[in-house]
Amino acid sequence: MQFVFKKKAVEKERATRASFHVANLLAKKGKPFTDGELIKKCLNEVAKEMCPENVDLFSAISLSANTVARRVEHIERNIKSQLKDKASKFVCFSVALDESIDVSDTSQLLLFIRGINANFEITEELVSVHSMHGTITGIDIFREVEKSVAEYNLEWKKLKCITTDGGRNMCGTKKGLVGQINKVIENSGGLKPLVLHCILHQQALCGKHLDLPSVLDPVISTVNYIRSHGLKHRQFRDFLEEMNAEFPDLPYYTSVRWLSYGKILARFFELRTEIEIFLNEKNHSQVFAQRQ
Repeated sequence: MQFVFKKKAVEKERATRASFHVANLLAKKGKPFTDGELIKKCLNEVAKEMCPENVDLFSAISLSANTVARRVEHIERNIKSQLKDKASKFVCFSVALDESIDVSDTSQLLLFIRGINANFEITEELVSVHSMHGTITGIDIFREVEKSVAEYNLEWKKLKCITTDGGRNMCGTKKGLVGQINKVIENSGGLKPLVLHCILHQQALCGKHLDLPSVLDPVISTVNYIRSHGLKHRQFRDFLEEMNAEFPDLPYYTSVRWLSYGKILARFFELRTEIEIFLNEKNHSQVFAQRQ
């Protein structure tokens, strides 16, 4: 009898662990929690074919939307607890921040922390994402950063480097975030941290001073010619499929997202032969030749 109870306890524990593993995968992939129920149905069908004697074990795995939500919350608390424990042992640390507007016009502030302990073990994590619905001045950003620093029991005087996106509200030495942090560190008896610009934003700043329009404008014009009309766009995609082209389509250029510079130019270059043939068929080759 004791063996039966012990076996049931072991099976229940395994079912719970399996539920945590599935919830973790769903959260990592950004899938809806309701997918857990579908996954359970799939597991049951597989078990019926592969191991009918263990169908009951798979049926015991709880993967409802509410269960998956609770599992994810538990995992989040556990990860935060581990990170707090590691942060308490930091000899020094650095922070990286990025603030941008999402599709709902809400400012999202991301805070990354990189720290090292006495054994030279490095920990780097995204510790918080703050949604800022009001103003986003340097003081407002500092208050959000201060909350995270306090939550993880970090000491300001151990902060050695700040990496920002280069905005005035970030890198301002008086009213900006950097200025506010410098004041706090000086009051705590520490040294001013090194201030850096994110490498991606450095590239963006360089890109603003390059003479890209002479290259980019003809490319954008050609892409718009192909994609501006539904029929023409469908014909172009069908043409690429017939030509066994490496890529199935051309991307639009988005001026807000400067990284699309490289994407659209690279894709256009790879498909330059197909584009020229297609424009010849549409009697648009003269314009393309002039732009080349």
